[in-house]
Amino acid sequence: MQITAADVLYSLKEALDEFSLTLDFSKLSKEEMEKILSDYADAMQNYHQDDFHRERATLMANEPVLKKCGLKGEDFVMLDFA
Repeated sequence: MQITAADVLYSLKEALDEFSLTLDFSKLSKEEMEKILSDYADAMQNYHQDDFHRERATLMANEPVLKKCGLKGEDFVMLDFA
């Protein structure tokens, strides 16, 4: 299975929409985006696809970076699996 960066961003956007959250991806540096893509690849191996687990794990793993893009602390509480 081959997945593109566009596919990953679309999946992350779907998860954000599911939780009524918005994120400005344009504020990410190239290095930050590469880390998010790498974290998503790891999440594909470690999490199932139901209930946006892969996307949620990727977003939570990048909390410090994503806070500068519009997410808040309480947003990550909503994304948590607990």
